[in-house]
Amino acid sequence: MKYFRFAKLVRDNILDHIQTDDQTPYGVRHLDDAELTKELAKKVREEADELVAAVETEEFKKELADVQEILDHLKKSLKMTDKEVKKYQEQKIMKAGGFAKRIYIESVGLKDDDKWLSHYQAHPDKYPEISESETK
Repeated sequence: MKYFRFAKLVRDNILDHIQTDDQTPYGVRHLDDAELTKELAKKVREEADELVAAVETEEFKKELADVQEILDHLKKSLKMTDKEVKKYQEQKIMKAGGFAKRIYIESVGLKDDDKWLSHYQAHPDKYPEISESETK
């Protein structure tokens, strides 16, 4: 028998499907509230990666629906109302704007004494440092 790590939150019917397909699940448990919130947050990333990988419009729509479902469950887990979500969205828009202008930045240059330098360097997974020749 071969074994594969799953280690993730799954949809309600997946356990039944696994067992029906003569697979043996191990370590099945129900999450408490704090665990659920954390796993839903991780699930957003998983579903968002599938959204990014989508090629066809129909596939993109299905993946978007998956992301929205996870967000809906996450909102419920956090006991957030739509009104609260809207409030946080509006705060972010007031501070940084929305996406209406469709602005895309390929890279950014900073002087050695720039106040943002430590922020970028602290997040190399998000902002990898590149050479000046790569900005062209």
